[in-house]
Amino acid sequence: MSRYTIELAAPEDDAALRSVLAQTPMEGRIAVAFRREPSFFDAAAVEGRFHQVVLGRDRLEGSVVGFGVRSISERFVNGNAQPVGYLSGLRILPPHRNGGLLMRGYRFFHELHRDARARLYLTTIAEGNRTALDILTSGRGGLPAYHPAGRYRTLAIPVRRDRAGREVVKDITVRPATGDDLPAIIDFLHAQGPKRQFFPEYGTDDFCRGGLLQGLDIGDVLMCHRGSALAGILAGWDQQSFRQTIVCGYRGALRWTRPVINAWAGLAGRPGLPAPGNGFRSLTAALPLIVDNDPEVFVSLMCALLDQARSRAADYVLIGLHESDPLWPLARPFGGTCYTTNLFVVCWEDGEAEFRRLDRKVPYLELGSL
Repeated sequence: MSRYTIELAAPEDDAALRSVLAQTPMEGRIAVAFRREPSFFDAAAVEGRFHQVVLGRDRLEGSVVGFGVRSISERFVNGNAQPVGYLSGLRILPPHRNGGLLMRGYRFFHELHRDARARLYLTTIAEGNRTALDILTSGRGGLPAYHPAGRYRTLAIPVRRDRAGREVVKDITVRPATGDDLPAIIDFLHAQGPKRQFFPEYGTDDFCRGGLLQGLDIGDVLMCHRGSALAGILAGWDQQSFRQTIVCGYRGALRWTRPVINAWAGLAGRPGLPAPGNGFRSLTAALPLIVDNDPEVFVSLMCALLDQARSRAADYVLIGLHESDPLWPLARPFGGTCYTTNLFVVCWEDGEAEFRRLDRKVPYLELGSL
């Protein structure tokens, strides 16, 4: 009999799942843990309208030692809405990291996949995570095919305390949305979203609790008009109430130089590095959609979002874009640190034909839903 059982998580496993997250930080010069407090399952709502958590339980200890998440929601594929899956959150406690547990978990995912809810899945793997890249893309042990789909770039832009305002561009105005604007925003998402591959099909209910955009108030959405026409939107999504990034520690020289760096940052009007145990205060740039990728509209919205972040006491604005997105070279000059993950389209044999039919639209991922 195997030491581990593989099963679907239940609501009573919530605390155990959060504990595994806390014990599996992302290593690097700055080790960070991605928390889901106070509820793992409530936080999972932003990943998909349907989701299942597969967990591994140690029979000897009676404890949860790892998990992965399968989520499904409607996305635009080749311009048409259809269900697409998302595989995420793969975590295994260090003492239990062995190929057998991982492979058994994926066999369980394959059994779940037989419900035919989706043919294609998306997933991301951090560029420096060679172990995960080598194992998951190996194709062995019944693993699905991992088709490379380029790199996804996340830019962490520091919010300057000594700089505010933006250059005024003729015929361009930016303002926060109101409740009356919600129908126009949904129409805009449905008109512009299908121009990106895998853009989520959002509805009014997604702005409510349990929706794909829960925690995003309508007033956090910035609307940019060129003349009288809506030319772009961008939103500042504060997820601190249900998803947190906590610093676990610093490696190398940063362990000793952090006080000096923070002193310099204070003089320069920039955010410092949090002490271990504290989190990064950030806004996630959501719904970056611009008609015809207009550079002036995008820059105006970014400047307005940084102003919004400053007024909301955020230290960073995080924006994620695919490397082929025309907006990426427009975002890069705002500075900050770039983090890279590898995007994959994942499928078992029954999804291969659909994968081959994908057109060349720019892939889209909602950073706040990863």
